[in-house]
Amino acid sequence: MPNVGKPSKGCKNCRDRKVKCDQKRPSCSQCLRVHKECYGYRDPLTLMFKNESDVVARKAKNRYQELSKQNPQKPRNRKDSRTSDPEFSGSPSSAASPFSVQVSEQQVVLKRRDPPSASMIWELNPSIEDQAIGFFLASYVIKPTFVPRGQFDFLPELLSRPDTEEILQKSATAAGLAALANATKSPHISKKAQREYVSALALTNKALGSAQNAMKDSTLISVIMLGMYENFTHQSKDSLKAWAKHVKGACTLISLRGRSMFGDSVGLRVFQQFYGTALLVALENKSEVSAGLTELWEMGTQINDYSIPGKQWTTKIVRFMRHAIELTADTTSDPVHMVDTATTLDKELNDIRDFIPEIWKYETVYIEKPSEHVYGNSYHIYLDPWLAQMWNNLRAVRLVLHKVIRVELIKGLNRCPPLFQEDEAQAQIKASEQQICATSAAICASTPQITGQIPFPDLPTTKTKVPTSCADLFDPQDPKFKLHPPGTFWNPLRPTGLHNLIWPLYALGVSSLCPYDLREWAINRLHFVALKIGTRQALSLANDLKDLNSRGAVFEIDEETDVLKRLR
Repeated sequence: MPNVGKPSKGCKNCRDRKVKCDQKRPSCSQCLRVHKECYGYRDPLTLMFKNESDVVARKAKNRYQELSKQNPQKPRNRKDSRTSDPEFSGSPSSAASPFSVQVSEQQVVLKRRDPPSASMIWELNPSIEDQAIGFFLASYVIKPTFVPRGQFDFLPELLSRPDTEEILQKSATAAGLAALANATKSPHISKKAQREYVSALALTNKALGSAQNAMKDSTLISVIMLGMYENFTHQSKDSLKAWAKHVKGACTLISLRGRSMFGDSVGLRVFQQFYGTALLVALENKSEVSAGLTELWEMGTQINDYSIPGKQWTTKIVRFMRHAIELTADTTSDPVHMVDTATTLDKELNDIRDFIPEIWKYETVYIEKPSEHVYGNSYHIYLDPWLAQMWNNLRAVRLVLHKVIRVELIKGLNRCPPLFQEDEAQAQIKASEQQICATSAAICASTPQITGQIPFPDLPTTKTKVPTSCADLFDPQDPKFKLHPPGTFWNPLRPTGLHNLIWPLYALGVSSLCPYDLREWAINRLHFVALKIGTRQALSLANDLKDLNSRGAVFEIDEETDVLKRLR
């Protein structure tokens, strides 16, 4: 493999135009300036060497043939039959070897000559499809720990079965390829992902045409994985609608199966995870959660043992989130009813805190001086990614809740006559603004651990000393629990749930109260998420926030600015 010199490190567009590339990520400045898509950068190490495997193999074969002509085999006899037998001969002659070796660019093929059909192929690297599946599992699959919840933890179990159905294999491969294509910025892998998606979609539509196949776990999970594909290839608001369609389709399948969803472990785990996804989609689309799905979830709380520690809190949290989402979808009620309902829900959230197990609460670590790796003066430490997700889901909903209170108060004050007392409305608006700022700060404080700047504490392997709080399992003076660059403690065997950080960051960034520097910080974190786990949804939402910063703070309703000036 001879050295062929130092190649250009720039992107393809800059190389074609023969201009200097600054190699910024996710796109270089030259591509941004001319409004072209930047396809990423080549690996200079691999380009410094030329693959000469085929040439070497051909020369070796020719040399072996020459040697065999110079040393003809002697007649075989009993005395030297063992040494002259091709099965034991050490001669390099290709004719004497029981195997032929073929070297290609990507694999070594070792073939036995007799019989010709018995061949073995040893691949030095796994196929791109296998790499894609592995990338998805390493980025999104979270196994339950002491918290009885995971994410996509059912997927490895189903994919490892010898009778894995093609519909599930295709949909998982399509999602994995899409994520890997984004992370590596590879158009070639992206095309593969599109082909797999089309194939998986055709198989899914065919399965939905059969009542028997529509009731299978593989069909339901395939619909969910196709929704994940839409997330990974997210380009615009239309992509969000496509994701919502897949979620709606999964809701229909679950409603058809009804109580039978709880009949096996896989169905139960799929439902528990998916209901959270349905809540998120309803929140973003300002739509109500499927009534059939909610009825089934309530049924599940009766079937399963929700009396164990933590599950009461989980149940109350999910109900709170559902009620808050239904409020945001209400477009007919008057401002007085909206404000009363929202403030009641906010007080209910404070009461729910009494049901949180002590060990499920997070610890706060304060920093002595500002750091580029954290926004504010503190960061949180949680024991499990699922706990961080639950807390941030609550915060995202609370942001929406106080946004509703603030906007509806302003609408009511603009009525003639006003629907609220001005002094009371002013006090509530300020209180909501303070709550929005505090909630945004809490989302920021949760980010360092989720982005791998600090690790999750190790859980005890024995029950000799049962921890009662998160503080029992880590020392804040331990160097590893000090702030590190993002990704330092990224562990493929224990994902941190990076994808669950996308909507909380977007929720704080889209607020009209979000300052310029905080929005920039949220944009940078979203870029990190996009490249780390390969989802364009994070990149698309980051671009929305970037557009907000370029235009300055904007308000949800036109009259808000005038009303706030009058109140202050």
